Amino acid sequence: MRFHRLLLIVNPVARTVSRPTLAVIEKALSADFRLEVAETKQRGHARELAAQAVADEMDLVVVFSGDGTINEAVNALAGTKTALGVIPGGATNILVRALGIPIDPVEATGVLIGRALDDEARSLHLGLADGHFFAVNCGAGVDAAAMRRLDTKFPETKSRYDRVALRSVAWEVLAGYAGKAADMELVVDGGEPERSLSVMVGRTDPYTYFKDRGIRITPQASLGTGLDVLSLHKLNRRSVPRIALQLFGSARHVKGRDMSYVHDASHVSITSDTPFPVQVDGDSLGEHRKLEIQLAREALWVVA
Repeated sequence: MRFHRLLLIVNPVARTVSRPTLAVIEKALSADFRLEVAETKQRGHARELAAQAVADEMDLVVVFSGDGTINEAVNALAGTKTALGVIPGGATNILVRALGIPIDPVEATGVLIGRALDDEARSLHLGLADGHFFAVNCGAGVDAAAMRRLDTKFPETKSRYDRVALRSVAWEVLAGYAGKAADMELVVDGGEPERSLSVMVGRTDPYTYFKDRGIRITPQASLGTGLDVLSLHKLNRRSVPRIALQLFGSARHVKGRDMSYVHDASHVSITSDTPFPVQVDGDSLGEHRKLEIQLAREALWVVA
Protein backbone atom coordinates (compact mmCIF):
# COMPACT_ATOMS: atom_id res chain seq x y z
CA MET A 1 0.00 0.00 0.00
CA ARG A 2 1.52 3.31 -1.15
CA PHE A 3 0.65 6.61 0.48
CA HIS A 4 0.85 9.82 -1.56
CA ARG A 5 -2.33 11.85 -1.03
CA LEU A 6 -3.26 12.58 2.56
CA LEU A 7 -6.19 14.37 4.20
CA LEU A 8 -5.63 15.74 7.71
CA ILE A 9 -8.91 16.16 9.61
CA VAL A 10 -8.61 18.46 12.62
CA ASN A 11 -11.14 19.07 15.34
CA PRO A 12 -10.17 22.60 16.45
CA VAL A 13 -12.15 22.35 19.69
CA ALA A 14 -10.69 19.00 20.76
CA ARG A 15 -9.31 19.24 24.27
CA THR A 16 -5.59 19.06 23.50
CA VAL A 17 -5.47 20.54 19.98
CA SER A 18 -3.59 23.84 19.67
CA ARG A 19 -2.76 26.08 16.73
CA PRO A 20 1.04 26.01 17.28
CA THR A 21 1.05 22.21 17.42
CA LEU A 22 -1.17 22.00 14.34
CA ALA A 23 1.25 24.24 12.42
CA VAL A 24 4.16 21.90 13.23
CA ILE A 25 2.13 18.83 12.20
CA GLU A 26 1.00 20.39 8.91
CA LYS A 27 4.56 21.36 8.00
CA ALA A 28 5.87 17.88 8.79
CA LEU A 29 3.17 16.08 6.81
CA SER A 30 3.38 18.40 3.79
CA ALA A 31 7.10 17.64 3.43
CA ASP A 32 6.41 14.02 2.45
CA PHE A 33 2.81 13.89 1.19
CA ARG A 34 0.35 15.81 -0.96
CA LEU A 35 -1.50 17.24 2.01
CA GLU A 36 -4.99 18.64 2.31
CA VAL A 37 -6.31 19.94 5.64
CA ALA A 38 -9.93 20.22 6.77
CA GLU A 39 -11.33 21.38 10.10
CA THR A 40 -14.55 19.97 11.50
CA LYS A 41 -17.44 22.37 12.08
CA GLN A 42 -19.86 20.24 14.06
CA ARG A 43 -20.50 16.69 15.21
CA GLY A 44 -20.71 14.34 12.24
CA HIS A 45 -18.58 16.54 9.98
CA ALA A 46 -15.51 14.29 10.24
CA ARG A 47 -17.50 11.41 8.80
CA GLU A 48 -18.55 13.58 5.84
CA LEU A 49 -14.96 14.70 5.25
CA ALA A 50 -13.62 11.15 5.42
CA ALA A 51 -16.34 9.89 3.07
CA GLN A 52 -15.39 12.59 0.56
CA ALA A 53 -11.74 11.53 0.91
CA VAL A 54 -12.77 7.99 -0.05
CA ALA A 55 -14.71 9.32 -3.04
CA ASP A 56 -11.64 11.36 -4.06
CA GLU A 57 -9.48 8.21 -3.77
CA MET A 58 -7.26 9.64 -1.05
CA ASP A 59 -4.69 7.16 0.22
CA LEU A 60 -4.74 8.12 3.89
CA VAL A 61 -6.98 10.06 6.27
CA VAL A 62 -5.25 11.28 9.43
CA VAL A 63 -7.39 12.49 12.32
CA PHE A 64 -5.97 14.94 14.87
CA SER A 65 -8.57 14.78 17.63
CA GLY A 66 -10.03 12.48 20.25
CA ASP A 67 -11.72 9.08 20.02
CA GLY A 68 -15.14 10.49 19.14
CA THR A 69 -13.94 12.28 16.00
CA ILE A 70 -11.74 9.31 15.12
CA ASN A 71 -14.86 7.12 15.35
CA GLU A 72 -16.63 9.32 12.80
CA ALA A 73 -13.77 8.78 10.35
CA VAL A 74 -13.72 5.05 11.11
CA ASN A 75 -17.37 4.81 10.07
CA ALA A 76 -16.58 6.39 6.70
CA LEU A 77 -13.37 4.43 6.04
CA ALA A 78 -14.48 0.94 7.14
CA GLY A 79 -14.62 -1.43 4.18
CA THR A 80 -12.64 0.90 1.88
CA LYS A 81 -9.04 1.00 0.67
CA THR A 82 -8.40 4.39 2.30
CA ALA A 83 -6.37 3.94 5.47
CA LEU A 84 -6.67 5.70 8.82
CA GLY A 85 -3.92 7.43 10.77
CA VAL A 86 -4.41 8.91 14.24
CA ILE A 87 -2.76 11.78 16.12
CA PRO A 88 -3.81 12.24 19.77
CA GLY A 89 -5.87 15.36 20.38
CA GLY A 90 -8.47 14.23 22.90
CA ALA A 91 -8.70 13.69 26.63
CA THR A 92 -8.25 9.91 26.68
CA ASN A 93 -6.88 8.85 23.24
CA ILE A 94 -7.69 5.17 23.77
CA LEU A 95 -7.11 3.98 20.19
CA VAL A 96 -3.82 5.89 19.93
CA ARG A 97 -2.53 4.16 23.07
CA ALA A 98 -3.80 0.74 21.97
CA LEU A 99 -1.93 1.10 18.67
CA GLY A 100 1.29 1.89 20.55
CA ILE A 101 1.48 5.45 19.24
CA PRO A 102 3.03 8.19 21.46
CA ILE A 103 0.51 10.45 23.19
CA ASP A 104 2.51 13.57 22.35
CA PRO A 105 1.02 14.84 19.05
CA VAL A 106 4.33 15.87 17.47
CA GLU A 107 6.01 12.58 18.39
CA ALA A 108 2.97 10.71 17.11
CA THR A 109 3.22 12.56 13.80
CA GLY A 110 6.86 11.51 13.43
CA VAL A 111 5.94 7.87 14.03
CA LEU A 112 3.02 8.12 11.59
CA ILE A 113 5.20 9.63 8.85
CA GLY A 114 7.85 6.94 9.29
CA ARG A 115 5.36 4.13 9.07
CA ALA A 116 3.51 5.63 6.12
CA LEU A 117 6.75 6.12 4.19
CA ASP A 118 7.59 2.48 4.89
CA ASP A 119 4.11 1.50 3.65
CA GLU A 120 3.26 -0.01 7.04
CA ALA A 121 -0.48 -0.58 7.22
CA ARG A 122 -2.45 -3.36 8.82
CA SER A 123 -6.05 -4.41 8.79
CA LEU A 124 -7.96 -3.95 12.02
CA HIS A 125 -11.02 -5.75 13.35
CA LEU A 126 -13.87 -3.46 14.42
CA GLY A 127 -17.03 -3.85 16.41
CA LEU A 128 -20.36 -3.07 14.76
CA ALA A 129 -23.25 -1.95 16.97
CA ASP A 130 -26.61 -1.07 15.44
CA GLY A 131 -24.87 -0.21 12.17
CA HIS A 132 -22.17 1.91 13.85
CA PHE A 133 -18.56 0.75 13.78
CA PHE A 134 -16.42 1.14 16.89
CA ALA A 135 -12.70 0.67 17.37
CA VAL A 136 -12.33 0.56 21.16
CA ASN A 137 -15.55 -0.02 23.09
CA CYS A 138 -19.32 -0.12 23.25
CA GLY A 139 -21.38 0.14 26.40
CA ALA A 140 -25.03 -0.49 27.20
CA GLY A 141 -25.95 0.79 30.64
CA VAL A 142 -23.84 2.54 33.22
CA ASP A 143 -20.90 3.77 31.12
CA ALA A 144 -23.24 4.97 28.37
CA ALA A 145 -25.32 6.82 30.97
CA ALA A 146 -22.16 8.42 32.35
CA MET A 147 -21.05 9.53 28.86
CA ARG A 148 -24.49 10.98 28.20
CA ARG A 149 -24.27 12.98 31.43
CA LEU A 150 -20.74 14.08 30.54
CA ASP A 151 -21.87 15.28 27.10
CA THR A 152 -24.34 17.69 28.68
CA LYS A 153 -21.48 19.37 30.58
CA PHE A 154 -18.97 19.46 27.67
CA PRO A 155 -15.86 20.32 29.71
CA GLU A 156 -13.44 22.19 27.42
CA THR A 157 -10.10 21.48 29.11
CA LYS A 158 -8.54 18.11 29.89
CA SER A 159 -8.28 18.84 33.62
CA ARG A 160 -11.93 19.83 33.82
CA TYR A 161 -12.89 16.84 31.65
CA ASP A 162 -11.26 14.48 34.16
CA ARG A 163 -13.14 16.02 37.10
CA VAL A 164 -16.51 16.06 35.35
CA ALA A 165 -16.00 12.53 34.01
CA LEU A 166 -15.32 11.22 37.52
CA ARG A 167 -18.41 12.93 38.91
CA SER A 168 -20.56 11.63 36.02
CA VAL A 169 -19.44 8.04 36.57
CA ALA A 170 -19.85 8.28 40.35
CA TRP A 171 -23.36 9.69 40.00
CA GLU A 172 -24.54 6.99 37.58
CA VAL A 173 -22.93 4.16 39.57
CA LEU A 174 -24.22 5.21 42.99
CA ALA A 175 -27.49 6.95 42.16
CA GLY A 176 -28.49 5.32 38.89
CA TYR A 177 -27.39 1.68 38.96
CA ALA A 178 -26.43 0.55 42.48
CA GLY A 179 -29.34 -1.44 43.89
CA LYS A 180 -31.20 -1.44 40.57
CA ALA A 181 -32.74 -4.68 39.29
CA ALA A 182 -31.19 -6.17 36.16
CA ASP A 183 -33.61 -5.44 33.31
CA MET A 184 -31.59 -6.43 30.24
CA GLU A 185 -31.24 -9.86 28.66
CA LEU A 186 -27.81 -10.69 27.27
CA VAL A 187 -26.87 -13.45 24.82
CA VAL A 188 -23.24 -13.94 23.74
CA ASP A 189 -22.45 -16.09 20.69
CA GLY A 190 -25.82 -17.83 20.85
CA GLY A 191 -25.32 -19.04 24.44
CA GLU A 192 -27.78 -19.12 27.32
CA PRO A 193 -29.57 -15.81 28.03
CA GLU A 194 -28.60 -14.05 31.25
CA ARG A 195 -30.00 -11.08 33.12
CA SER A 196 -27.77 -8.05 33.08
CA LEU A 197 -27.72 -4.62 34.68
CA SER A 198 -25.03 -3.22 32.39
CA VAL A 199 -22.92 -4.60 29.52
CA MET A 200 -19.52 -3.35 28.39
CA VAL A 201 -17.93 -4.63 25.18
CA GLY A 202 -14.22 -3.87 24.88
CA ARG A 203 -11.63 -4.16 22.13
CA THR A 204 -8.73 -2.84 24.21
CA ASP A 205 -7.15 -3.11 27.64
CA PRO A 206 -7.45 -0.64 29.24
CA TYR A 207 -11.07 -0.06 28.27
CA THR A 208 -10.64 3.66 28.97
CA TYR A 209 -8.54 6.01 31.09
CA PHE A 210 -8.90 8.36 34.04
CA LYS A 211 -6.11 10.90 33.61
CA ASP A 212 -3.22 8.57 32.68
CA ARG A 213 -4.44 5.59 34.69
CA GLY A 214 -5.97 2.73 32.75
CA ILE A 215 -9.41 1.42 33.71
CA ARG A 216 -9.26 -2.34 33.05
CA ILE A 217 -12.90 -3.25 32.48
CA THR A 218 -12.10 -5.86 29.80
CA PRO A 219 -8.58 -7.01 30.82
CA GLN A 220 -8.13 -9.72 28.18
CA ALA A 221 -9.23 -7.55 25.26
CA SER A 222 -6.92 -6.94 22.31
CA LEU A 223 -7.21 -5.29 18.91
CA GLY A 224 -6.04 -8.59 17.44
CA THR A 225 -8.91 -10.67 18.86
CA GLY A 226 -12.69 -10.44 19.02
CA LEU A 227 -15.13 -8.79 21.41
CA ASP A 228 -14.60 -9.02 25.17
CA VAL A 229 -17.86 -8.81 27.08
CA LEU A 230 -18.29 -7.87 30.74
CA SER A 231 -21.80 -8.26 32.14
CA LEU A 232 -22.76 -6.78 35.50
CA HIS A 233 -25.66 -8.69 37.08
CA LYS A 234 -26.13 -6.55 40.16
CA LEU A 235 -24.30 -3.82 42.01
CA ASN A 236 -24.29 -3.19 45.75
CA ARG A 237 -23.13 0.22 46.96
CA ARG A 238 -20.83 -1.34 49.55
CA SER A 239 -18.93 -3.23 46.82
CA VAL A 240 -18.25 -0.15 44.69
CA PRO A 241 -14.91 0.87 46.36
CA ARG A 242 -13.52 -2.68 46.04
CA ILE A 243 -14.52 -2.95 42.38
CA ALA A 244 -13.07 0.50 41.65
CA LEU A 245 -9.68 -0.56 43.07
CA GLN A 246 -9.74 -3.73 40.97
CA LEU A 247 -10.56 -1.78 37.82
CA PHE A 248 -7.41 0.30 38.31
CA GLY A 249 -5.19 -2.67 39.07
CA SER A 250 -5.69 -6.41 39.41
CA ALA A 251 -8.84 -6.64 37.24
CA ARG A 252 -10.06 -9.43 39.56
CA HIS A 253 -13.57 -8.01 39.26
CA VAL A 254 -14.07 -10.31 36.23
CA LYS A 255 -14.13 -13.28 38.63
CA GLY A 256 -16.76 -11.70 40.90
CA ARG A 257 -19.99 -13.58 41.55
CA ASP A 258 -22.08 -10.63 40.34
CA MET A 259 -20.31 -10.46 36.97
CA SER A 260 -19.61 -12.63 33.96
CA TYR A 261 -16.85 -12.25 31.38
CA VAL A 262 -16.43 -13.62 27.87
CA HIS A 263 -13.22 -13.25 25.85
CA ASP A 264 -12.99 -13.20 22.05
CA ALA A 265 -16.69 -13.26 21.22
CA SER A 266 -18.19 -12.59 17.79
CA HIS A 267 -21.81 -11.66 18.50
CA VAL A 268 -23.63 -9.97 21.36
CA SER A 269 -27.38 -9.43 21.65
CA ILE A 270 -28.96 -7.19 24.30
CA THR A 271 -32.70 -6.73 24.74
CA SER A 272 -34.89 -5.03 27.33
CA ASP A 273 -38.46 -3.90 27.83
CA THR A 274 -37.04 -0.67 29.27
CA PRO A 275 -34.94 1.62 27.03
CA PHE A 276 -31.23 1.61 27.90
CA PRO A 277 -28.50 4.09 26.85
CA VAL A 278 -25.76 3.03 24.41
CA GLN A 279 -22.34 4.52 23.64
CA VAL A 280 -19.69 3.65 21.05
CA ASP A 281 -16.12 4.96 21.42
CA GLY A 282 -17.41 7.54 23.91
CA ASP A 283 -20.24 8.93 21.77
CA SER A 284 -23.89 8.40 22.65
CA LEU A 285 -26.14 6.39 20.34
CA GLY A 286 -29.25 7.29 22.31
CA GLU A 287 -31.57 4.76 23.91
CA HIS A 288 -32.38 1.27 22.65
CA ARG A 289 -34.60 -1.65 23.53
CA LYS A 290 -32.55 -4.00 21.37
CA LEU A 291 -28.88 -3.88 20.43
CA GLU A 292 -26.97 -6.27 18.18
CA ILE A 293 -23.17 -6.12 18.30
CA GLN A 294 -20.93 -8.15 16.03
CA LEU A 295 -17.28 -8.42 15.10
CA ALA A 296 -16.35 -6.98 11.71
CA ARG A 297 -13.12 -8.74 10.81
CA GLU A 298 -10.34 -6.85 9.01
CA ALA A 299 -12.70 -3.97 8.36
CA LEU A 300 -10.26 -1.05 8.46
CA TRP A 301 -6.76 -0.28 7.20
CA VAL A 302 -4.66 1.52 9.83
CA VAL A 303 -1.18 3.00 9.59
CA ALA A 304 0.32 1.90 12.89
